Amino acid sequence: MYLLFNIENISLKIEKYMYFVFFIFYLIIQNFFVNGELFHSEILRFGFYLFLFIFISLIGEKNYINTFPFYIFLFLSSFSILSYLFSINLGKDIYQTWNIGINLSDIEYIKGRTNGFQAGGPNSFADLITVTGIYSMFRMESSYLRVIIPFSIVGCFFTYSRFSLIVLVLFILFRIMLQDKKLNTVLLLIGSLLICVNFGLIDRFIQDDNINNIFGRGYDNFVIKGNEVLDSKNFDDNPFSYGPHNSYLFILLNYGIVGLFLYGLIFKDLILSLFKLRDLTNYSPNLMAIMAFLLLSLSSDLLQNHSVSWFFYFSYFLYLNEKENSTF
Repeated sequence: MYLLFNIENISLKIEKYMYFVFFIFYLIIQNFFVNGELFHSEILRFGFYLFLFIFISLIGEKNYINTFPFYIFLFLSSFSILSYLFSINLGKDIYQTWNIGINLSDIEYIKGRTNGFQAGGPNSFADLITVTGIYSMFRMESSYLRVIIPFSIVGCFFTYSRFSLIVLVLFILFRIMLQDKKLNTVLLLIGSLLICVNFGLIDRFIQDDNINNIFGRGYDNFVIKGNEVLDSKNFDDNPFSYGPHNSYLFILLNYGIVGLFLYGLIFKDLILSLFKLRDLTNYSPNLMAIMAFLLLSLSSDLLQNHSVSWFFYFSYFLYLNEKENSTF
């Protein structure tokens, strides 16, 4: 009986992870036929996520796991604010594209844009501040909002990423709606935005100086890079997409229809819950972080930036653990 029980328990765990295994196996086959190699960095990343999934599902929720994103948020938002105010520059990132810290700008109304230690530049830094901030405001007690709201608003704004700030404000408003005493928190939000007005908030939203093109570097004969239109011959051939500014298009372009389907199966529980409206009253910080990621991915390749998207998978695995143990 003990052996049968253990076999049944193991089989349930295998079923739990099988969609990840199927997707990784698909990536291996795809990479073999496209590049003639068995392994690729993308495969190793999803292997790491599978390991993280197993780790979280085995140890369950621990207090230090639940609260460490709040401390990450405090560090990121503080670094953004201090980098802007004191012009901190720790040198170029590994891609030699952006400074870690302040990136001075030639735009009249802003001093520069702050960037963190992740890949992807200021927009990705803003996304990371936004998702950790949203997680924190739903995880921590209401008293912490007096720190989370101003730090998230100002820290995100100094990256000068418009869409991240919009998403952040929407979630803050939603969080305020859940409170009994709303006035002080509303005033805190207004005060935080007024601080940003002094640093070019209004100009940033009315000026059309840096529009993200949904197809990123373009396709066919021309490549769109920032505001430049270049001949695609200047770029090396690459069987994988360079990445549109939309994570869902990126997944379709990189993995194909079959890959998109297998990738979607990983999130089967989340998709079914949302379509069946099971989680309309679920204000889990993990679910809120997931929803923020899904929104932000509409205007960036956020899900493909693994220096940021690890938090998406981390939140999703904790969300599954919550549902299994009915903690929310």
